[in-house]
Amino acid sequence: MSAGTNDKKSKKLLFLMILALLLINVGLIYKLVTKNTELKTTQTELVDTAAELEDLKEVEEELRMSLAEKSGQNEQLDSIIEVRNQELRVKVAKIRTMLNSGNLTKAQLAKAKDEISGLKAQVEQLTAEIDELSKENQYLKDENYVIQKQVEIEKGKVAEMVEVNTELTKQVEVGSRIFLKALDVKPLRDAIFGDFKTTDKLSKLDKIEIYYTLANNDLAEKGEKMLYFQVVTPNKSTLHNNSAGSGMFNFDGGERLYTLKKVVNFQNGNETGSFSIPKTEGMTAGKYVVNVFSDDHKMGTSEFTLQ
Repeated sequence: MSAGTNDKKSKKLLFLMILALLLINVGLIYKLVTKNTELKTTQTELVDTAAELEDLKEVEEELRMSLAEKSGQNEQLDSIIEVRNQELRVKVAKIRTMLNSGNLTKAQLAKAKDEISGLKAQVEQLTAEIDELSKENQYLKDENYVIQKQVEIEKGKVAEMVEVNTELTKQVEVGSRIFLKALDVKPLRDAIFGDFKTTDKLSKLDKIEIYYTLANNDLAEKGEKMLYFQVVTPNKSTLHNNSAGSGMFNFDGGERLYTLKKVVNFQNGNETGSFSIPKTEGMTAGKYVVNVFSDDHKMGTSEFTLQ
């Protein structure tokens, strides 16, 4: 009786142990299946981020090309582009880090997609802003071009006016010069009876008498004027005698010899004057030319011949 009872208990205990092991195995199998499902789900989520990464890459490339196209127009616009570019690149890096983290949930993936959508909108907004600034910059360039052309035209007008004024100044300077109304040169000899008489003989010559009359000029400034008288000999040299007052004067950018100089008081009244030059050693027969200069212009000329 006792042995049969024990046998029954043993069988019951064995059954319970088998049942417990069976339940444990079922639990392990369930946990393994669940873990495998979770792993597949995670792998699916990680695979899905590749599309977002590619989308992000396209947005980044669009940003790069857009900025490269708009850069280099002017320093101010380039500064704005650089600042906005840095801001957007920080966001791109943040989204890329999120997608590459390896622990992305569906909620995080949805957030990353929203971030990418927002980034696309910002890139489009930046492109629109740059286009608007580029238009304004082009307008300013066009306006500056027009202004520059107007300035060039005005400069041309000013240069033309300066040229006209310069020409008028030259004309006034020429118009204000003094000239000779008359210049008479007479070679004279000493007469035996009476005053000197005109001669054309070098052998009988005693002196050269020069008479001049100033022409009136209302534009000329009144006052003392220096006249330079130059007697040119037949051999093209200037008759001069340093001890008698000959010297050098400036004319036409160089220096010239003069035979004699005289100071006249110009009062716009046809002033007259005369002086004589004695016969100088070395004079030869031929044509003599008398030139008269004042300041930087030639006032008049006359000539005579000695045989």
